[in-house]
Amino acid sequence: MKTIFNLYALTLAVFAISCVVLMTEPGQVIGVPRDWLLGYFCYMPLFWAGQIVALIILWIANIRGKFWNSLWMCLASIGIGVTFWAQSYAMPTAFPTEQLNAKYYSVEDANMFIPEEDSRVYVTEINGEIRIFPRYHLQVPHVAGWESEGTGYAITYCGLSNLPMVVETDYGLGTSDLQVLGQAHNNLIFKDVNNGTAIQQITMQSEFTEHTTTVHPNTQMDWEKAKTMYPDAKVYIYGMERLIDSILLGLFEKPLQDQRDIDNPNFMFDTLNLADSRLNPKLEVIGYDNGTQQIAIAPDFARANDGFVFELNDDVLQISTDGDVIRLVNTMGEQVATHNGVHFGIWTQFFPNTEVLK
Repeated sequence: MKTIFNLYALTLAVFAISCVVLMTEPGQVIGVPRDWLLGYFCYMPLFWAGQIVALIILWIANIRGKFWNSLWMCLASIGIGVTFWAQSYAMPTAFPTEQLNAKYYSVEDANMFIPEEDSRVYVTEINGEIRIFPRYHLQVPHVAGWESEGTGYAITYCGLSNLPMVVETDYGLGTSDLQVLGQAHNNLIFKDVNNGTAIQQITMQSEFTEHTTTVHPNTQMDWEKAKTMYPDAKVYIYGMERLIDSILLGLFEKPLQDQRDIDNPNFMFDTLNLADSRLNPKLEVIGYDNGTQQIAIAPDFARANDGFVFELNDDVLQISTDGDVIRLVNTMGEQVATHNGVHFGIWTQFFPNTEVLK
């Protein structure tokens, strides 16, 4: 009977640890399918209830058979509790989003906090108000929010995809609270803890409802150019106040450099279908998605073709560039939302039928 008891306890432990692996980065290292991650998240309360019932059965069996002493049983119970925490709170603890508490500074005050080795920024203009988001300061929190004229907005950033997305935070379900759930295929997945759904960052589509966020344009450029063009802008700065922040930046600095290295064929997580050879999979393209069709524009093509007009289904779009900064505008001259700097190999994972301009 003791052997059966030990096997039962081992099975419970293995299952709990497997759930932790599934919901954290090691799961993507071993290539756990995206649907498994989302399925577990969707039914997490049932999985937790099942494990709690299994733990209760373990306690009852031990009380009757006295197989383990109380210390071992308590440690087993604590272990299960730790796995519950890891499954749900490890990622938000490591990467605390700032949708509701982001801090903004003047260009002059922010200047000392933008490192020369990573000076890329993303610029938004909403309701006449310009905000600048340095990539370096988005890497840990992943989300920075603000409010304008009664509407909540946020920029989301995925370091693996090198992708910023500016969205309205109420996407039809009411006030959201976006936190980091995990990632799949080298792209971030958020969980909206207020509304019980998950959102894939590259599509900003709710996984368990039909709701899609409203996406707004952002413009990618260098900090030196941005602060000259927009001296009165508000600049987002992440405080870097926790010890774990410097640890995380140290851990991910070299892997992210390799991820952005166009001559390095390897992605951090080997879960991508890289069969599309039209462009280097590491190339940082300008992606556009109108909901039914997508296009990826090579940056060199865009910079060499200011004023180039093309059609994508019913959309008539034009490349606008000064040879450095690239925007995509419609027939009214209004900037449209694009996926700036996303790696082509990740873009094609989610949009395999994309057209290409190169």
